[in-house]
Amino acid sequence: MEDLFDWLTQAVAAAVSDLYLLPQTADYHLFFRRAGGFSQQAVIPATTARRWINYLKYQADMNVAEHRRVQLGAVTIRQPPVLLRLSTVGEVSGHEALVARLIYGIPPLDESGQRTVAALASSLQARGLLALSGATGSGKTTLLYQLAQAIAADKMVMTIEDPVEIRHPEFMQLQVNPQADLTYANLLKAALRQRPDMLIIGEIRDLETAQVACEAAISGHIVLTTVHARSAELVPLRLKSLGVASALVDAAVVASAAVTLALTPTPHARVLLVKWREGVINEKTQLG
Repeated sequence: MEDLFDWLTQAVAAAVSDLYLLPQTADYHLFFRRAGGFSQQAVIPATTARRWINYLKYQADMNVAEHRRVQLGAVTIRQPPVLLRLSTVGEVSGHEALVARLIYGIPPLDESGQRTVAALASSLQARGLLALSGATGSGKTTLLYQLAQAIAADKMVMTIEDPVEIRHPEFMQLQVNPQADLTYANLLKAALRQRPDMLIIGEIRDLETAQVACEAAISGHIVLTTVHARSAELVPLRLKSLGVASALVDAAVVASAAVTLALTPTPHARVLLVKWREGVINEKTQLG
């Protein structure tokens, strides 16, 4: 596996966000995704690539005998030290493709990031829901953790994710597991019995999760989450389209933000923050 670890070491050194092993006609192509784009790195013999994929799947407790269905898993590599979030699926040719997301933890905030996090924090009251929207890889989860870390000095923080992307020793972290009936909604209901001050919900994607999250936000909790919406202004509409009552959404959402990835001078989150008051936009601020 030395060649695999060599490529992982190069990926970490280059701050790669995702590593791809994609099957071609007679071999596999290895790609890196960086902040600046998607690029091919090498052609890997099919037997070697399949051995790498099976090794990572085994380490992540995934089914190495299953090559067609979608599988998700995570594994921590010691050298180089990095957490890999794995996704495999059978391609139309019958060969298995793998994507590994490299999780580096919570990066330190530069001056721009400190201003962004301070503005997000100021938008929250003693309770309320703040939702981030944005494309995959734009930094939403990282920004949620940076925000939580900044304001959680005297708060009990619980996270619910699918899967847990960033490990934080001071947060209580729960992971979705549909096979064990641990859905977002069920975990959220259980989490509220632990009386957290702050909840990080990886994604709101269904009515039950949206309903409980909004109820938590109006009952004394700070709720940080992500929502699939084309803009910050459309976040409340997205929650209502899932079936949550308009009055509940208007009372729960105190702020929403659209996150994009800016590349200069260094990669960082650019945020359009929208503050809400009873369902009406109160203020818009461009950050970063």
